[in-house]
Amino acid sequence: MIPLVFYVVIFLILPGTLTLERKLTTVVNPGCDSACDEVILVHVRADGPNDTIHYLWGFLGKPTIWFAMTRPTTNLTIDWDTLLWKNERAVHFSEPPIYSFGAMFNKLWEFNDAADAGYLNLSDTGPGYRREYDLRDFNWRVAEVKHDVESAVLYVAGSQYFLPGRVLGGSIRFKIAAYGSEDREPSLPRLLHTANSSQVDVALDGLATNSSFPSARFAVDLVLVSDDGRNSSMLLESYKSLDDENTPGVFTMVDLQTASSGTARGGGYLQWRPVAYVSRQRDLSNSTDAHSYQLNDVPRPSGVLNNTLMYAVYAYALDTPAVLAQEAVVSFGLKEDGFYKKTNFTSWTFTIGYGHPPHEDFSLLVIMIISIGLGLPGIIIIITCIVMVVRRLSRNDDDLFLGR
Repeated sequence: MIPLVFYVVIFLILPGTLTLERKLTTVVNPGCDSACDEVILVHVRADGPNDTIHYLWGFLGKPTIWFAMTRPTTNLTIDWDTLLWKNERAVHFSEPPIYSFGAMFNKLWEFNDAADAGYLNLSDTGPGYRREYDLRDFNWRVAEVKHDVESAVLYVAGSQYFLPGRVLGGSIRFKIAAYGSEDREPSLPRLLHTANSSQVDVALDGLATNSSFPSARFAVDLVLVSDDGRNSSMLLESYKSLDDENTPGVFTMVDLQTASSGTARGGGYLQWRPVAYVSRQRDLSNSTDAHSYQLNDVPRPSGVLNNTLMYAVYAYALDTPAVLAQEAVVSFGLKEDGFYKKTNFTSWTFTIGYGHPPHEDFSLLVIMIISIGLGLPGIIIIITCIVMVVRRLSRNDDDLFLGR
């Protein structure tokens, strides 16, 4: 028993005490004067012992979650005149960042899944199958910003989408959070977030369109941008997980990694479980699938990203070999789940972070249960063998004594 307890302490408890921690400082519309009547940009500075992560969460044009890893002495400034009125670089650092990566929600797609397959057919772009809604055309409003030195949380909602011939009622709501240490959210899917990542929840709430799609489902189109370089490529990988302790019934993880993820440059990643929830009450009975598709290059990034926070970060570099921009699509639905109209609600969660995506490990409780389950029979067998040997030796001694 002593070796078992020793290994549990060394390999499970001790590493937990050495987890990286960061101190968070959150500023809303940093450096902006009276020109900022509303919350447009949130800057979260996450200071660690050897480096600093700068998060920018912006709803200028389209919802964007972006970060840069820098040295601790590096400061960020925003040129608000350029950000608000000119389509040029407006985000500046006192020293060049070590690495940067971001995700921008580009479009919402509604598709008519008449075959009830649960998947989006990307090759079918006909108006009878798919309609797209540019997220630039939503009216974005920040509902609340909560923050302290350990966490920062931003709540945003987009609504009032209206274009001639195309109306979309309801709202798209975001919850974006950064944390100073490793932990999990109490609600499903309980993804593991670290001091190097933030978590994003997106909810499609009460969407009602003027389309004639009786079997409507939705998908989100994201543009991912990194400074890995155009000659590289991001990797989308789905793999099995042995443990569903934190997300019951879901044994798969999805990692989307940049080319430099886990290397000396650090890189970036998105991570999620392929599950979405069709009710605010998240549980296994209220879940559906989140499907991911092959990544594609964005041919002319500056045209797609113009007048957005992503353009304010990279500007003209977007069309140079120094920057990589790729498109990722995630759709929601499962065969015979009743389509979106059954509940008029779908939510999806992912983490975005620096470095290599964390791996799900068994919790201390599960390992203790497994250890007891495997170790107890072994101990019983060992004790039984010892008793049998002792009894046999004792019997031999008795026979020897009687033989005298």
